[in-house]
Amino acid sequence: MLPVTSFLSCAEPIDQLECFSMRQKHHAKTYVTGLVAASNKTVQGISNQVLPAKSERALNKFLTEYNWEEDQLNKERLALLQQTNDTKWSSDGVVIIDDTFTHKTGEQIPNAGKFYDHTIRGYIWGQNLVYALYADEKTTYPLGFRLYEKDAQRRVELAIELVDELIEIGVPADTYLFDMSYCSQEFVTHLETYGKEWVSAVKSDARVLYGGERIRVDALAERIDTVPRMINGETYHIWTQKREVSRLGEVKLLITTKEASDEDDELSVKYIVSNKIDAPASHLIALYAMRWRVETFFRDTKQDLGFGDCELRHAAGASGDWHLLMLAYSLLKLGAAHSALGTILERATSLRTDIKRSFRESVENLLSWALNSPTRSTDELMHQIEGMFV
Repeated sequence: MLPVTSFLSCAEPIDQLECFSMRQKHHAKTYVTGLVAASNKTVQGISNQVLPAKSERALNKFLTEYNWEEDQLNKERLALLQQTNDTKWSSDGVVIIDDTFTHKTGEQIPNAGKFYDHTIRGYIWGQNLVYALYADEKTTYPLGFRLYEKDAQRRVELAIELVDELIEIGVPADTYLFDMSYCSQEFVTHLETYGKEWVSAVKSDARVLYGGERIRVDALAERIDTVPRMINGETYHIWTQKREVSRLGEVKLLITTKEASDEDDELSVKYIVSNKIDAPASHLIALYAMRWRVETFFRDTKQDLGFGDCELRHAAGASGDWHLLMLAYSLLKLGAAHSALGTILERATSLRTDIKRSFRESVENLLSWALNSPTRSTDELMHQIEGMFV
């Protein structure tokens, strides 16, 4: 692994943040640089690999003991994103609500527990976090999160808290997207009190009023005739009507089957509901497809920014790590917005281009650092960075 000799340029906006003192800004830039460029994204790994770091102890104290307001950091982070058109939010954007797991091993990890992870179809030991993301045709970035405390709160309650926070902050998105885990009367009613529209999937056993009887939505799918339509180059077989769905009231119900692109692929059947009663089916399908952005966010942050790598057994430290990770992600998005490289689609869906750009920058900084030390011998230079190669 290569040493990181200087703070990355994407960390420069941290100097504008008022939530940190001057000393704390140094630690924040150390941590953000490490999350982006270090190969080991634990506190120990970052302090060893990012040469401007004061020490592992100082970085650990920054996360667990220093008095900086996470809520203020979040508001200032989102304010930074409003300074450029490519990351500025609008009413045409959407808010996506979803949750993810971080796999852990220690039982002393804050609010760790045994959870069923559908991606592996088995139980894991870890943490569960509920996230809200903003997305539009240009960009995607996190808005906030809540750590789920097993047996203390329901995920829907945490989602409601997030909605209240986003309204207070001023997030203008008119539409919220979520999956069947959050599709409850309690949640959609709360959204509608704010005048928000929503699109969600429902479970196959949801009850629908049809022909004077209440039947399962998957049973309804066997009775109806669908119409083929092309949407974004894909063929969908669609049926849609305004129907009463149990616990949701009268909604737009959409039953859609996406044609398999390969003979080995299974047909993808979705049961979608929305309070956008007059919206065409193509619009609802396109909106619901944007939920994939949250999966991309979870994948990118786990693979490239060390989401889940923090080993601190301290609740404040873990929370600080998650807030700084959101900061790192957002600063990379800002860097992409200011760059002539990359397409709008790349900016909106993946960090990989920005990670590569930051890695190249860290290599350039290393070479410059070495070339600007002509009076030092190779052995002296290697002594400076020997801990990086262990």
